[in-house]
Amino acid sequence: MNETLYQAQVDRSIEIRAQFWKSIGNVDPYVLTHLINPAFMNGPTWPALRQAFLKIDTPSSVILTSDGLSDPFEELNELNQGLGMECFMESEELEAQTDMSEINKTWQFQILYQVSQNIANHGRVRELLEHYGVLSMELFDIDLPDAFIDEEGRVGILIGMDAPNIPSKISLPGGEIQMVSVKLITLSELDYIRHHGAEGRRKLVDLFYSHRSYHQSSIHRDSVV
Repeated sequence: MNETLYQAQVDRSIEIRAQFWKSIGNVDPYVLTHLINPAFMNGPTWPALRQAFLKIDTPSSVILTSDGLSDPFEELNELNQGLGMECFMESEELEAQTDMSEINKTWQFQILYQVSQNIANHGRVRELLEHYGVLSMELFDIDLPDAFIDEEGRVGILIGMDAPNIPSKISLPGGEIQMVSVKLITLSELDYIRHHGAEGRRKLVDLFYSHRSYHQSSIHRDSVV
């Protein structure tokens, strides 16, 4: 792709995503990124190398989101939107006064960061979401209460629940992308998925909707199973 056109597409994608989140809440002007890109240290590579995260404050919650998974791949000689998705986590517990220099110490960011890197490393998570609807994942090294961590140090999450307050898709220069939610689940809910697989994930989604916790994450809610 022509370098000038490529950079214009990257810039426009960043701008559209920012406008999208501004329609949801107040976007922190500080973008969280790395001093040294993990891709240069054998870490996962994002489509345009740029690995960034945003914080959005709403009247009742705080949202953290990846910003760069849907940047275009430069090596493709056509318009594209990279991995075709961004992931976000919405919660009530992240204190509004927590500034961006401290965000990486929160469990919300630790989860979102690991999920984002897994998406970049896998490369085909959007296709899995289109096939299965909702995915589950187990993560390590998350600073959560013991009640959320199993004996092997694993924490469970759900990826891809619809969010009533956040549109699931937006259009960028290279096409439509998905805005994918990430939800922390309890150990009981994780065990339920382990025993019931895809059927268990679908049942949990139904229960989260009936209990009105939806896609939002909390360390204070009761388990639905």
